[in-house]
Amino acid sequence: MQAKIQNSLKWAAMLAGAGLAGVVMVVTAAYLYLAPLLPTAETYRNVQLETPLRIYTSDMRLIDEIGNRRNPVSFEEIPDVLTDALIATEDVRFYSHSGVDLQSLIRGFYGFIRGVNLGGGSTITMQLAKKLTFDSDNVYLRKLKEIPFALQIQQELSKEEVLTLYFNTIYFGAGADGIGAAAFVYYGKPVSELTLAEAAMMISLLPCPSSCNPLSSPIRSIERRRVRLQNMLKENMISQAEFDEADRAPITARRHNRNVAVSAPYVAEMVRQQLYEEFGEDTYTQGFEVITSIDGDKQLAANKALTEGLETYYDKAHGYRGVTANYPREIYADANNDPNKGWLEELQQVPVVGNQQPAIVSAVEARSFQALLKSGETIHVPWEGISWARKFNSRNDAWPPPQAAADVAEIGDLIRVKATGSGWELGQVPDIQGALVSMSPSNGEILALVGGYDFRRSQVNRVITPRPPGSNFKPFLYGAALEAGYSAASTINDAPITRGDYRPSNYENNFLGPITLRYALKHSRNVPAVRLYEQVGASKVLSFAAKFGFQTQNFPRNDLTVALGSQDVQPLEIVSGYAAIANGGYKVEPWFIKQISSIADGLIFQANPLVVCEECGNSNSEESPADLIPAPRIIDARIAFILNSMLRSVVLEGSGNRVQRELGRSDLMGKTGTTNGPQELWFSGFNRDIATTVFIGFDQPEPLGEREQGATVAVPIWIDFMRNALRDMPENIMKRPDGIEDRLINKTTGALATPGEPDTIFEYFRSENAPNAQDPQLPGVDLNKEESQELSTETIF
Repeated sequence: MQAKIQNSLKWAAMLAGAGLAGVVMVVTAAYLYLAPLLPTAETYRNVQLETPLRIYTSDMRLIDEIGNRRNPVSFEEIPDVLTDALIATEDVRFYSHSGVDLQSLIRGFYGFIRGVNLGGGSTITMQLAKKLTFDSDNVYLRKLKEIPFALQIQQELSKEEVLTLYFNTIYFGAGADGIGAAAFVYYGKPVSELTLAEAAMMISLLPCPSSCNPLSSPIRSIERRRVRLQNMLKENMISQAEFDEADRAPITARRHNRNVAVSAPYVAEMVRQQLYEEFGEDTYTQGFEVITSIDGDKQLAANKALTEGLETYYDKAHGYRGVTANYPREIYADANNDPNKGWLEELQQVPVVGNQQPAIVSAVEARSFQALLKSGETIHVPWEGISWARKFNSRNDAWPPPQAAADVAEIGDLIRVKATGSGWELGQVPDIQGALVSMSPSNGEILALVGGYDFRRSQVNRVITPRPPGSNFKPFLYGAALEAGYSAASTINDAPITRGDYRPSNYENNFLGPITLRYALKHSRNVPAVRLYEQVGASKVLSFAAKFGFQTQNFPRNDLTVALGSQDVQPLEIVSGYAAIANGGYKVEPWFIKQISSIADGLIFQANPLVVCEECGNSNSEESPADLIPAPRIIDARIAFILNSMLRSVVLEGSGNRVQRELGRSDLMGKTGTTNGPQELWFSGFNRDIATTVFIGFDQPEPLGEREQGATVAVPIWIDFMRNALRDMPENIMKRPDGIEDRLINKTTGALATPGEPDTIFEYFRSENAPNAQDPQLPGVDLNKEESQELSTETIF
């Protein structure tokens, strides 16, 4: 029996020896094969400083920082508590092996065979090898390569150099590559000043830097820090007292990079894309600094106007769509019947969207409720913040209103809440989207741009996404008519018209007979617009619109709905077109990058845009610098002036009259737009200093509700923005050019009138078209009755 046992042991030893010899042979062969392919120490020993792309407003307020930061440190700067935390967690035999820990590899392989986690087999040196190369290989090939590379690294570098290189190259989350950057990003201090608790927290990030860090998951990070401290205690690297003190330490991490002063993520993404096209991956590491054209105050006003406008003017008006989920108290309660810990863990997974913070209802009273925020704070929501929540049934039906808090919330409900000036209110994330873009008519610089409700939720930039503009396109139709010889006093028949299967209608479903072009544009009459388009001709209208930058080569030539804005255009194209009307007829190009510089090369780009220069070409002018590029004139200044006047009428008496009522300025012009459904809502308006377009609609077009018009949502958002954008700015309008004459006309028929006649106005004409005698006119209708009504006549096609 004993002989059999000895024989078995002999065979086992032989098999083990053969297996070990086989492993050695495989590793040796792999090393000999891979050695020529492995990087040399010179290629990885020196870690370079990396500085992210930083984007600023025109007044040098940070918009965003894109890319990772790396600030290499020396071994002498790394505190012992940090190296101890790393070694205790990742590689307790770091100082005793030669780069590969055979015991750990066997343990890891044995665990893999058994299907249990017995810890990984990678040493710190092998993790460094993985970091430096082989990232794209599959797990087995990568591991095979890591072993010989780790052995090579350990031959070429000292243990201290390995640790230093490791700490300088590992990603710690929050845009921090290396411990030097991480210490600053999380704690705002040099690495040498990290405490035991902070060092343990840093090491706890390594497996999952994005999801485990104390900024995104503070509760989870405490547990992970405790494990690292326990590892150090187990290895006698710290005492029990030190463990207890560090374990009790509060979370002190705060983001110290990317201290965004002005949120403009859609602008930042436009900048990033433009730089990446030219510089590739260097965009994120070479310390580029971009100064944009964005006005910081106007951008903040635009963010607020669009975000709150979508919530208030549209989303809340259509009712409350209900809660997202429910987390029953009895399931989440702990041994003390307190569910807050479980609820907080759920809340950490729910992001803030726009103004809307996630919360879980913790108590419901008759006319109020309490809710737990992800910060751990419990808030009180009074009836004033609940009463708006009529039940959403459809876009056209929100009923009934709540009678008690229990009608909209129960304990455990996952809801959204919004902070207001007076407290908190029940909220919801809007499913509607929108865009706002504002630019200078003088040189095309974009002053503010918001491409959607929340960039984190959707990166689609709706400022550059084509959608039908509806009546927002009509000024270019009427401008083409003026260029073709019509005047604002010319009459067009507002009467039924049928062309095949197409029969356009007005918003009010009525007809007024012959009306002036001024009146037709002011009240956005559709049928006269279609007649005018047909009379002027598609070729002339589209050629005129093309001067403003519209891609009319893609527009159909035989579709009368073009007159009503049926063809897709970008909000950026629309605002550029309105800017050309505002500046007197000059084509300026929209732009948003003023200056680009880098750490290595200094200034590498300086914007030199087209500029409106009315005196350029005048031999007596001394106002045009040599490097100024004058914007080309695209339409007669007199046509632009008359269009300004007609769009002023829209704001005074037409569909944009809310602008005049609320802002009370005499220098504002504009036009609303509403498409069929309605599916898109628009308002574009301007004075001589600033032109702004607002667009509202679902990303997948669908009806917004039968009561909606450009005047109901887009106009008030535009007002909220322009109220701030124009603050402390004097009134400014286009100067009256030479060659304009006024005539007293009958406001109904457009015919010349004499002083003392009723229903007259002074109208502007180009000198060559100014009437000098009364010509026979078609019979008109009495429009005085219409003037007293607050019509909101929008484009429906």
